[in-house]
Amino acid sequence: MTWHDPDLTSDLAVLVDRYVGYSATMDFAGKRALWDKDDPHILLMPEEDRAPHVGWEAINPYWKDWSAVMEYVRSAAANHAARQIAPGIALCFYDMRWIARLHTAKKPISGDVRVTSWWRQKPEGWRLFQLLESPLDGAARMRLAEERAAQAVFATPPV
Repeated sequence: MTWHDPDLTSDLAVLVDRYVGYSATMDFAGKRALWDKDDPHILLMPEEDRAPHVGWEAINPYWKDWSAVMEYVRSAAANHAARQIAPGIALCFYDMRWIARLHTAKKPISGDVRVTSWWRQKPEGWRLFQLLESPLDGAARMRLAEERAAQAVFATPPV
């Protein structure tokens, strides 16, 4: 038995990947279009902040500051899983890897987060109303780094 709904997961994965992809071009209008425009209390909880941004009066300045600090951001989502938790309400989990360079830095930085997102069915399709990013703990980050290093070593055939 699977926890998630494969069809809903596929549908929301397309929207998640579009949302995540908008970061590369700093297309905040594109990101905003995927949120529920009728909900005054949408909630965005980025991993780097101590408190959530609730409503557009909080999210818009966050995105403006974010674009002023970042030279570039590249993100990719994976391992999507979604299911309806009530009629017209869906929960979607996914992993996200991001790589960014700050205007003030010489080298890029990166991170891995787990994302929990809530979606509402609207006439125009599924729309976000809450999104929370959670960084991996130190032990999980170390295992992931070791796994990537091993994959890089063993991906090259022996000579």
